[in-house]
Amino acid sequence: MSKTYHIPLLLCLMLITLLITAGCLQPADPLHQAGTPEISMTIPVPPIPVAGSNGINLAYEIAFGLPENQTFTPVKIEVIDPAKEKILWSAEGDLLSELCHQVSDPLPTAEELKNGTSKLSHPRISIWFAVGEDSVPDSLTHRVTFRTGSGQETAEITGGTVKVRKDLRPVIIGSPVRGPGWIAIETSEPVTHHFLGQITLDSVTRVPQKYAQDWIYIDPDTGSAVTGDASLAKNYLGYGKEIFSVSSGTVADVLDGLPDYEEIYAQRKITFETAAGNYVIIDMGNDKYACYAHLIPGSITVAKGETVTEGQVIGLMGNSGNSDLPHLHFQVVTDKASFLGAEGYPHVYRSFEVIGMIDTSLAQKRMEDPGYTMTQFWGGLDEFFVSKQPPSVRQNVLPTGWEILRMP
Repeated sequence: MSKTYHIPLLLCLMLITLLITAGCLQPADPLHQAGTPEISMTIPVPPIPVAGSNGINLAYEIAFGLPENQTFTPVKIEVIDPAKEKILWSAEGDLLSELCHQVSDPLPTAEELKNGTSKLSHPRISIWFAVGEDSVPDSLTHRVTFRTGSGQETAEITGGTVKVRKDLRPVIIGSPVRGPGWIAIETSEPVTHHFLGQITLDSVTRVPQKYAQDWIYIDPDTGSAVTGDASLAKNYLGYGKEIFSVSSGTVADVLDGLPDYEEIYAQRKITFETAAGNYVIIDMGNDKYACYAHLIPGSITVAKGETVTEGQVIGLMGNSGNSDLPHLHFQVVTDKASFLGAEGYPHVYRSFEVIGMIDTSLAQKRMEDPGYTMTQFWGGLDEFFVSKQPPSVRQNVLPTGWEILRMP
């Protein structure tokens, strides 16, 4: 679900991390190297190639198994194509710090692991990078440099070999929103609260929001997101916009009756059950489920068990649940109809047009002004609006964050 919206490494994220790892599909890879402790690397869910405007994206997590009382502080990670002996991607410094998830202190209890927690029993690193369309490797391996104690001495391990799932394809879907003026944020990049959120539920860690988007509506001509008082949810132009089924299927689950929050960034008490607010989950077949969150109470037009067709209105965009301002949170998951208890699965949109962008560099400068608030940012979003003429058409890709789109 959504918390604060991320302009890459700039917008003072006020987020609640929600992350998830799935059951191990790859065997643990024990690593033995002279002078280093025995550490295992496991890839719980191998990457599935998914197209974006930046190339073919590969997204996944590494889970580490450590000897008892072993200190493990990664300082650099390299992803290698073993067939070509080529480094495809690396991270260190601030980026690696954002991508690395350390063991929680205190450790999660058995009850927390069963009922839902963002605490971790083992360290993990999230990885998201892109390669060229003709450069998708058959497999990947990893080299990690890490500190073993409080000093500066480092050790190096190599392993965690995983096959890239070229045999699987993203789900191709229609649009959950329509018309010009839509921005998809928290999408297709490594540092977003969707991708970095980690949750364990029923004693399994998964990443249900791995490929999710938050859809925000603005005036396509001016770039304005709100009229009047920007602290009130009802004044946002997207509030009450129709939400559409992205596929034909069967309604697997519905929750309605949770209140909308009248003020943006309102204080709220959120549980695993209420994080999505009022929601709809649609079974698209083949164990894939489309999930829509934060709808207006009483606006949902479908019921559990009902058959729906692509393009059918299923509800109205609101501000319920773990929502900072009116938006649609959308994700696809696999295996079961659950927002936080299923693994995120890649999806791409059949078609859309890019008609503009938000100037994130200018926004970053404004965010550095003393006292500048998120309410001011959204109230003055038109300051960062850049129109794109002529529009560019994209098909069967994930949208890029902060581009302004016309959805069919």
